[in-house]
Amino acid sequence: MSVSIDKQTAASFYQFGEDSCLEAGGQFHQPGEISIGSGVTLRNYYWLNIIAAGLALKPKIIIGDGCTSEPGLVISALNRIELGNHVSIGPRVFISDTDHEYRQVGRPVHAQGLALDSGTVVIGEKVTIGAGSVITGNVKIGRESIILPGSLVQSDVPEKCVVGGNPARIMQIFEPSPAKWVDVGKQTEPGLQSAEVPPPLLSICIPTYNRSANLDLCLYSILSQLKQDTPVEVVVSDNASTDNTAEVVRRYAADYPCLKYYRNSENIGADRNIYNIMRLARGTFIKLQGDDDYCVKDTLPPLLEVVEQHRDCGIIHIHVHNNDRRVYTAEGASAFLRASSMMSTFITGMILRREDLEQVEDPSLFLDSSFNQMYLQYAILMKNPKFCAVHWSMFHFEANQPGGYNFGQVVFGSYQAILRHFIGNGLTETDVYAEKLRSVFIYILPWYRDIIANRYLTDTSGFEEIFSEHYREESYYGQVLAIVRAIKAMGKPRQE
Repeated sequence: MSVSIDKQTAASFYQFGEDSCLEAGGQFHQPGEISIGSGVTLRNYYWLNIIAAGLALKPKIIIGDGCTSEPGLVISALNRIELGNHVSIGPRVFISDTDHEYRQVGRPVHAQGLALDSGTVVIGEKVTIGAGSVITGNVKIGRESIILPGSLVQSDVPEKCVVGGNPARIMQIFEPSPAKWVDVGKQTEPGLQSAEVPPPLLSICIPTYNRSANLDLCLYSILSQLKQDTPVEVVVSDNASTDNTAEVVRRYAADYPCLKYYRNSENIGADRNIYNIMRLARGTFIKLQGDDDYCVKDTLPPLLEVVEQHRDCGIIHIHVHNNDRRVYTAEGASAFLRASSMMSTFITGMILRREDLEQVEDPSLFLDSSFNQMYLQYAILMKNPKFCAVHWSMFHFEANQPGGYNFGQVVFGSYQAILRHFIGNGLTETDVYAEKLRSVFIYILPWYRDIIANRYLTDTSGFEEIFSEHYREESYYGQVLAIVRAIKAMGKPRQE
């Protein structure tokens, strides 16, 4: 039976929760700056070290409820190290928010001062840290992630990821539906970013599958606009392509170290690939990019200026159908709906602030709708209502045939379901009614006409019936129904 420190010693901590056990024999420095939650168990030997004592107004080491550690845990904090609830720590783990400088050859390392004096370590709920792992620097580890034994973690880890290696790299991501861990493969540049290198301003994330020729043009349109010090990373998530996608990326990676490549072990579907690549991004802002959408020459540098100047916005929306070059800010879901309409579903036009994205409580809620990326934008506005709209046609489009979903089910069912989800949470019935009218005339009917006129293979089965299901009660139903039937007739073969 383990014996905890005595009550008098426990009382010297900033906080010491009920039913906690710090086995006698461990060491701690400045316990007044250490907070221990309820139900915590630290096995002897452990060392909780406050590097520089402060005024104890706030604790520098915070261990949440239900955390456990095997023998050998060392936590050394200069600023703040926080473990969320129910973190599980294996034996011989070292966690520090700083490290010693070492570059002065011939001088003892301990005499060279600290290399990082402003770092913090925040470890999310239910994280598992394997034996012998080292976590140092300015690091945030997302909830329910797994650090494999012997890993060196020196930069942020997304939630629900498996990372491992020295330096650590993302090896698997948890896929919520179906519930399983999915391999993301080995990235071209192994390792997460160094703790001494700040995250890039922008991550351009390109989900791809069997479009190597398009991807080649897409990468060129982006990378050719980047200078060596441009604060951008480009992330490619290959959904188990069977063409030469890997070869294309490898060719660019030789010249552009900012290019990161991940390959899924199996095709997990377009929507899940989009969802997962956002969790691989390290940038302050995350921009999705279709693999067949190409950046117009000289548009990326000014876009970065817009991002830099609007760091307080949760969303930056690029409205490609308006080219008046206007840039403005507004607040709230209603204003965003008026500014974006159905273009909020266009992945290449969306930029999300990662800090706000990580606060979305259920980011995969509409994962099977084909429009989960739209849902994420409105969910972000619930936390941070400020957004920036950019009117600029800054992309060329390959115009590949849309496919992989039923057109009517998505543009009527999914789109309206997501909007209605936010009624009372930023949107009103009036907002949704107005958008229902606007979207059908400005976007849905022209898209439908384009699909039929060009004889695309897009699934339009049941389009009239799905339309009727959602619009039968509207005063303009008959008018639109006549247009739908006229368009449908365009696709019928002529009678001889």
